[in-house]
Amino acid sequence: KGIRLLTSVRASVFYMGFNLNDPVVGGMSEQAAKLRRAISIAIDQEEYISIFQNGRGLAAQSPLPPGIFGYEEGEAGINPYVYDWVNGKARRKPIEAARTLLAEAGYPNGRDAKGAPLVVNLDTTSGGMGEKSRLDWLTRQFRKIDVQLVVRSTDFNRFQEKMRKGNVQLYYLGWNADYPDPENFLFLLEGKESKAAFGGENGSNYLNPEYDRLLARMKSMDNGPQRLEIIRRMLRILQHDAPWE
Repeated sequence: KGIRLLTSVRASVFYMGFNLNDPVVGGMSEQAAKLRRAISIAIDQEEYISIFQNGRGLAAQSPLPPGIFGYEEGEAGINPYVYDWVNGKARRKPIEAARTLLAEAGYPNGRDAKGAPLVVNLDTTSGGMGEKSRLDWLTRQFRKIDVQLVVRSTDFNRFQEKMRKGNVQLYYLGWNADYPDPENFLFLLEGKESKAAFGGENGSNYLNPEYDRLLARMKSMDNGPQRLEIIRRMLRILQHDAPWE
């Protein structure tokens, strides 16, 4: 009947954040980063998109969505800490890689040095239809690496208060572009935007001086090879530190 479906990718991101001020999932040590990367590998975003979004979406490799300068297609654009490049496609690392990272982070088989199970908390607002199915799915993702997920659901105002005070471990948020520039996404992880310290948009309270230094240089640059190289360095820092999943 001449009906066509036209699709495009929106300049927006949806992410699970880690509170870097938290004593369990936070911190800037290599062990802490390995814990966050293990969780990032375990949560199969491709499966989530297929089941809950009817295939409408792309698994993010960085804070930059397609259409924003600095986003790169192909092998150059993948997160090498979560994906391998296999036969011309990005493939999520196997769950064994996540288990190895978890052990190196000090939690072999999901247990600490005293044998206590690793329990992490997801702070979220009360959802609507389908929320239970999504949270059950997420709990199973953590179970793949023997980590126990506890969902702490609350109303929106209480959730916002917890975010402002930095009293969360894991959380979900999203961001739509105010203007089509990489700065509008990368500033979300700037140190002076820390929500707990300064009331900014950095809900993970992430602070990396090198990242902030590069961001300050990149902000006012015109799009070109030099700006792209700085953005690449910034994205590698974020992929290593893993403040977002």
